[in-house]
Amino acid sequence: MNSLLGFLNEEMYNVGKVIIDKSFHMQRADEAFFNYFGNDVIYSIKRTIDENDFERISECLETAENGVPAKTVIRMKGINNHLRWMLASVRMISGGDEPLYSIMFSDIFSLESLAYSHERKISEYRHILSLINDLAFEYSFETRKIRIYMSDCYREIVLTDEELEKWRDESIESGYIPSRYTETFNNLCNDIKNGVYRFDYEFESSLLTFGKSRELCLFKGITRHDDPDIKKVSGIISVVSSGHKSKEINPAVEANRDSLSGVLNKRAITSYAMEILSEKPSHNINLVLLDIDNFSETVRSYGHLFGDEVIFTIAEIIKNEIGTRGIAGRITGAGFLIVLEDTRDETDLRGILRAIRTKTEWAFADRSENLKLTCSMGVSTYPVDSSDYDELFMQADKALYIAQQKGQNRYVIYDVNKHGTVEKDIENKIAFLSDKKQSTQNLSFIGQLAESLVFGRIPDISVLLEQIRLQFEIDDICIFAGKDMNLILSCGNSSSKNASYLFENRYTERFSGDGIFAIDNVNELEGRDDNAFLKLTEQNIGGAVQYLMTENNIIKGMISFCYIGRFKKWSVTDLNYLTIIGRTITAILKKQAYI
Repeated sequence: MNSLLGFLNEEMYNVGKVIIDKSFHMQRADEAFFNYFGNDVIYSIKRTIDENDFERISECLETAENGVPAKTVIRMKGINNHLRWMLASVRMISGGDEPLYSIMFSDIFSLESLAYSHERKISEYRHILSLINDLAFEYSFETRKIRIYMSDCYREIVLTDEELEKWRDESIESGYIPSRYTETFNNLCNDIKNGVYRFDYEFESSLLTFGKSRELCLFKGITRHDDPDIKKVSGIISVVSSGHKSKEINPAVEANRDSLSGVLNKRAITSYAMEILSEKPSHNINLVLLDIDNFSETVRSYGHLFGDEVIFTIAEIIKNEIGTRGIAGRITGAGFLIVLEDTRDETDLRGILRAIRTKTEWAFADRSENLKLTCSMGVSTYPVDSSDYDELFMQADKALYIAQQKGQNRYVIYDVNKHGTVEKDIENKIAFLSDKKQSTQNLSFIGQLAESLVFGRIPDISVLLEQIRLQFEIDDICIFAGKDMNLILSCGNSSSKNASYLFENRYTERFSGDGIFAIDNVNELEGRDDNAFLKLTEQNIGGAVQYLMTENNIIKGMISFCYIGRFKKWSVTDLNYLTIIGRTITAILKKQAYI
């Protein structure tokens, strides 16, 4: 019994939160969710739910569509493959063209022990807060109320709890705000209402004494994005001594903190990482380099003030997801170094990275239709990769470069066998990250093919397919044509006979304007097009790039560049090359009357 109580701890209760679409495909999730469910939820969470309970959770989604939050109890299978009873709390959130659903999962059997644990912690925090003279305030975007309170040892003493606009009007009408500070007070209220990411205002008022005496008050707050779909303003109110114009700043804190992001600055995070590595700990340490993709372009398009908000918000996401398991610092304009000390294994590490990546992708999704904010990460591991800080940093840097080259919005964990050693200068200070050999070879292949066609040397189609397969390290190339999309040409070990799914379930709408559809992982199709998913998995196709062959906007066939039994994160460069190759093959097939 004691061992069971130890197992049912706080971490077990908070299984995590996930955002899904109607097909049960994950859009984003927090670190706790990935930590519990592992790789099974990268695409669809359906496979984790007991089939006998799936109808209940589906009904919850339907109920939530009517604007009513819904709850149910279901059995789910975690990373250990054991079924456990979960409380699923569902609500619909804005998702643009299609609805999205937020689901919070909680382990039912650990609720009681968690309640006792939280009660003890809350009591401790209230005792500490009761020693602090500052007041706290919160603003809820759901109720539009501002709440000002202070802590006693055993309870919160609420001073104000009313709608923000009413509080603003009554404060001014009651004379709590001197006329010379009315504009400042209005600016404070507007920043709270609009969810400005960080603000502070200093002005005289009698707000805290309800008109009895006037003090110089400092309102300092932030907008918390605990989840991209839920935000709340939190802050403190300090009474500033009349002899000072602002509350005293701790110089030790300010010397080590990045003023914009609130995380450590470059000097402090570098010193921390070097110090902890110098102790030669027995456990793993991960160095994570995170870069906000296309940040300079974002600033040019939306301005420096918005750029500051992006930096602050991404820093908040990082801090929330790593929690007590590490520490982060800002080392470049759009770059962060994260030092993780308490990851159990690679699955645990991937859960943290995925949570940061998906939350970043959705953090500003509601701000502008054309705004797509993402991040890329590179990771190295002590002592697996090295025990030297500089070497680990360069390895993480190389992994970051690879992530960016593969199309951004992803993470790469450095593996010397897969990614090779880091080439450096003689002083071991400059890392040569770019591996241009393969890219140059692919470009040369495309150039030679174009040259042959210009001079009228049309290659044999079967020979050309084999050359393409070897050059781009593809397992299979299949060409389908006709009204039934039967196989007409192939090379490799294909078991494909036809691609009839092309004309079913609006599959052709998945192709881009250039006629390309990239499948990084066939599991992307599960729940969205189960027919295509079934046929591709039967053929053991793990990933593919498919090119639509057309003539006068009429579909003539499809070329499928396939990976068998493995997945592939297709890079933008690969997709561009295969688009050119697809058009070339189409032209040859037309000329030789295959289609």
